[in-house]
Amino acid sequence: MAVSVYFGTNRNAILGPVANNFGTDFSADGSLAFGRAVITSLADESEIGNSNLAIDSVATGGFSPALQTEIANASSRHLLVYFHGFDYRFREVLMRAALLGDWFGKGAPKVPSTMLAFSWPSLGSLSIDAYRTDYRSATLSGGAFRSFMQSVLPILRAFKQGGANRRVTLLAHSMGNHFLRAGLQAAVGTAPGQIAPSDLLGVVDRVVLAASDEDVDSLSRPDGLGISLGICNRVYVYYNNQDIPLSLISRQVNGIGRLGIDGPPDKESFLGHNVTFVNCSAANPFVNKKKEIRLDPQWHQYYRLVPEVRNDICGAMLGLDDGAMPNRTYRKKGNYYRLDLAK
Repeated sequence: MAVSVYFGTNRNAILGPVANNFGTDFSADGSLAFGRAVITSLADESEIGNSNLAIDSVATGGFSPALQTEIANASSRHLLVYFHGFDYRFREVLMRAALLGDWFGKGAPKVPSTMLAFSWPSLGSLSIDAYRTDYRSATLSGGAFRSFMQSVLPILRAFKQGGANRRVTLLAHSMGNHFLRAGLQAAVGTAPGQIAPSDLLGVVDRVVLAASDEDVDSLSRPDGLGISLGICNRVYVYYNNQDIPLSLISRQVNGIGRLGIDGPPDKESFLGHNVTFVNCSAANPFVNKKKEIRLDPQWHQYYRLVPEVRNDICGAMLGLDDGAMPNRTYRKKGNYYRLDLAK
């Protein structure tokens, strides 16, 4: 069964044997491209020569009228907007978005979703220098996020008005959180060209921040991810104390703790606010206990690898009550939930 992923990108268009492909740099004129990827198999996430993925309906500045209608009239009752992290080439982003749609669609509860992804320029290379370049590119993509949200907001609004109990979630993973912070800073406000928080609040139900590669105090800062608290009904912060990439690379390069390691240090100050903290450090089962091999060996991809984390995110996306979610233990001292493996 073919899966569609709708996308926007500020990457450069490239010519070559692969049709409708985009590169690792910014678009030459600063414009955004929009289109649809149709994935016929989820078996291969590779960038080049992937015959499982075909891109069509590419347009500059916004989705074509036909795709706008297709998204707004989607049969699913949930629309998931995905922001990727470090080390992704363009087509890898589309494949990952398709896999996430399949992953959450198999959750408990199941959340079949219409998938919309934005891809900012990433080198798709795993090195310290590439990390620094990607982080800078995410920072410089704030204006692109603003243009993207201005374009898709009417579509998201039409989607929600298209049927009962329709919901919209923004999901950022790893460095995608830094892209989101830069984007919210550029997009949300009362200055000319910005979007009023109330306009987003009427459309976005949940913001999910997973393994956040953002400064540890970002939620407390008016120019940080604290902006997200004003654009949705609830924000969910999923973190892991043993996150290897955030501890060994991100924290060292940026010189400050990362939100995705232990959440903010002042979690108790958020009591009464529309934010939930979920510690996933205990939710990483062995696949080979003798060799100490974990399901998520980097302690960083749990949002897409560990079923208990997936199910918790599914419950959050559907708006289930925090106190009724399975496998959770609330820690009043610290104001967070510990997520455990199912017994």
